[in-house]
Amino acid sequence: MNLNAPELNYLAISLVRSGQLARFVRPYVNKGRWWERALAALPFAGRLYASTFGRRRLDDATLLALTHEAGVFADMASAAVGRCTFLPDEIRHRWTNRLRMSVREAVAGDGQKFASAVQCVVAYEGFALPAFKAARAAGRGRLLLNYPVAHHRARRRIRSEENRREPGFAPTWPGFDDWGPGHEERLDREIALADVVLLGSQFAADSFVAEGIPPDKLAVVPYGVDQRVFRPASQASTSERPFKVIYAGQLTQRKGIAYLLRAYAAFRKPDTELTLVGDVVGSREPLRPFADHFTHVPHQTRPALAQRYREASVFVLPTLMEGMPLVVLEAMACGLPVVVTPNGPAGIVRDGVDGFIVPERDPGAIAHCLQRLYDDPGLRARMGRNAATRALEFSWDVYAMGVRRQLTASDGTDV
Repeated sequence: MNLNAPELNYLAISLVRSGQLARFVRPYVNKGRWWERALAALPFAGRLYASTFGRRRLDDATLLALTHEAGVFADMASAAVGRCTFLPDEIRHRWTNRLRMSVREAVAGDGQKFASAVQCVVAYEGFALPAFKAARAAGRGRLLLNYPVAHHRARRRIRSEENRREPGFAPTWPGFDDWGPGHEERLDREIALADVVLLGSQFAADSFVAEGIPPDKLAVVPYGVDQRVFRPASQASTSERPFKVIYAGQLTQRKGIAYLLRAYAAFRKPDTELTLVGDVVGSREPLRPFADHFTHVPHQTRPALAQRYREASVFVLPTLMEGMPLVVLEAMACGLPVVVTPNGPAGIVRDGVDGFIVPERDPGAIAHCLQRLYDDPGLRARMGRNAATRALEFSWDVYAMGVRRQLTASDGTDV
C-alpha cells in the first residue's frame, strides 16, 4: 500500500519479479490508457498533465495488472487544485488537504479489503491502520510500516521550532502533516501494530528511539538510485565557469530553502549561477526577495533532471529533516559533489570525501563550502568522482533485498 513513495514502487517491482506480490494498492498511476494518451496530447493541458502525472508510470506489465487504484478522482483533483496558483493560498490549501484525506481513506479502505487474504502487508504511514487491523484479526503474518521521513512528533517539533525561527518562511510548508484531528493517534496505533517500521536513515531511526520505540522494531534500509538514468557525463567538462549551484526538491523550508538562499546571497559572484529545480510549496512570497539570485525550474522528468545535474558544479540540500533524500543520491550518481546537513543525508555522504556535511541552519557554513569548491576545481572534480563511486553502493535491488529480509519471519509468499 503506497501513496507515491518511490521506494515502495521499486519494492513492488521486485516483489513481482520474485512472485511474492498479491496486490499493489495506491492512488492514480499512469497506465497509458487511451484517455491518458489523449490528455497528454492536448497543447496546454498535456504539458500540465505530463508535469503532474507523467512520472507516475509503472513499466512492468505484471505489476500494472496487480495494481489496484484507489481514490483516483480525489488524487487527480488534489494535484490539479495544487497547481491553481491563482486561487488564494488558504482556499487552495484547504481544498488540497480535504482531497488528500479522501485519497488516504480510499487507499486505506481498499487496502483493508485485501489485507486479510495475504501473508504480509507493507503500508505507507497514515494509510495502514485498517489493513493492519484486518490482518491482525485474520492472524496473518508480518506487518511493515513505511516511514519516509522521521517520527511524526519529531516532525511536528522541528516544524514548530523552525516556524519560530523563520516565520517568514512558514507559508512554504502549509498543510505539512495536517491530516486533521486524531492523525497522530492514528499513527501511534499503526506503529504499535507494526512488526517493523521501515526507515531510510539513522537520523529517522533516532527520532523513533527518542520517542520510546524499541530499536529492534526499526529497520534502516537505505534507498537506491537508478544508475541507468543517473550517471556521470560520458566526457567530463573542461569548463570551470560559470560555477553552477543546483538544488532539487520542493521549494519548502522543511528542506532549508531559506538557508540556501542566504548562503548563496553571501557567496554569489558574477560567474556563478543558482538553479532551484522543483515545485513551489505554499506561497512564493518568501522567495521574492531573492528572485534575482536564482533561476526556478519546475519539476523535471528524471532524464531531464539527470542532465541538469551533469551540467552543474555542486548540489546543495540543507534539509531540516529527511528519511533518505533521493535527490542527494541522484546528484552523486551524476558525479556531483554535494553539500548537505546530517539530517538524513549523513548516511550517504562521507564528509570531506564526496562533499561536505554542514550543520543545520548555517548559511555561513554552506557559503564557505561553496567558496572552497569554487576556488579549487581539482577538489571539485575529485569529490565528484568519489560521489559517483559511492552512489554505486546504493541500488534498488539492494533496497528490495533488505526489505524482503524483514518479511522472512512469515511463512507465506504473498505480500
